[in-house]
Amino acid sequence: MLLEDVTEEMGDVVYIEIDAEAHLELVRKLDIRSTPTTLFVDRSGHEVGRAAGAPKRDQVLSAISAIR
Repeated sequence: MLLEDVTEEMGDVVYIEIDAEAHLELVRKLDIRSTPTTLFVDRSGHEVGRAAGAPKRDQVLSAISAIR
């Protein structure tokens, strides 16, 4: 998977996959309207970006660069 591949070599970046069906309350709280949705969260836990659908490699790298 793209996100796992990109983040596995980055010691300060964590990739977490959450099953939307098993966590519907969280899905509603985060206003996720389609799956997959990728949230980019900074060290403080604040959302700094999101991508609906499957993100492209350059989108992921750009979002991570903006956070780091």
